[in-house]
Amino acid sequence: MNWFLVNTNVKPKYRQSILQKRNALSSSEVLNLSKTIIKNADLELNLSAIKTLGSYFSAHNEVDLEILTNKRFKKNLLTTFPKVGPNHSMHLIATKNLKKLSKNKYDIFEPSDGHEIYPIEHEIIIIPTVGVDKNGYRLGYGGGYYDRFLESVSQSNNRPMLIGLIYDFQFIDASINEMHDIKLDIVFSEKQSKKFS
Repeated sequence: MNWFLVNTNVKPKYRQSILQKRNALSSSEVLNLSKTIIKNADLELNLSAIKTLGSYFSAHNEVDLEILTNKRFKKNLLTTFPKVGPNHSMHLIATKNLKKLSKNKYDIFEPSDGHEIYPIEHEIIIIPTVGVDKNGYRLGYGGGYYDRFLESVSQSNNRPMLIGLIYDFQFIDASINEMHDIKLDIVFSEKQSKKFS
């Protein structure tokens, strides 16, 4: 049986099942779980104090990163956010103004101004994630933006740490990765953290 075909058929099922659970969360559940997840990650990795962090604007019941973003902006620390371009391209942009945002074609906020910071210049990049398989590989949204974006740094020795912040039900107890998938270094949920070497 072709391994690629197995994965291609399996991924949409996991994606649909996880997104269904995530969409069912109430706004108070999202807020409370997010506080715990960010606290867990901050305790271990000092996210609110590191020099250069790649983040994102949460959407569709993702772990809410607003508390972390506000903390970092108060300290004037360099924080970047994704901006999508043509042909599934993406850049991480450092914006100085959180009020100058626009919505992209996926209805997700992104910077309207600011300058690009290359992936290799980050200490840590938080990757938006639908699920994480048992080996640490990320199940994304299917667009391939992050896979392409991080391809150039994935083999570098001094690459940024790649982390995921997810709800515990987003862990997948199976191996579903394909060749191009990103492997995360560490993933935090409200209940646990998992390191993947």
